[in-house]
Amino acid sequence: MIRFTGAFVAMGALLSGCTAIEGPSTNSEMVMATDGREVECRRIKEMGTMLGRRVCMEPAEWAQIDEQAEEEGRRFIDEVSADGGLMPMDP
Repeated sequence: MIRFTGAFVAMGALLSGCTAIEGPSTNSEMVMATDGREVECRRIKEMGTMLGRRVCMEPAEWAQIDEQAEEEGRRFIDEVSADGGLMPMDP
């Protein structure tokens, strides 16, 4: 049995909100905020646009978002696997 986990994770990200947050190694930078805090800025790409927007948050906040996205991807893969590899069709 061949598993297409990368495709399922990508599909899960697409279905979960039509927004792609590029990982920290892909497109991020650490900058100093005006109040002296160090924040990480990432480029957010949204469906239907070619341009993204820059979002800056503290590294702990990004870690929480990354963890949640990973969990949602795992949950999606588990659901698809439990259904015998069929994609969910319910809206």
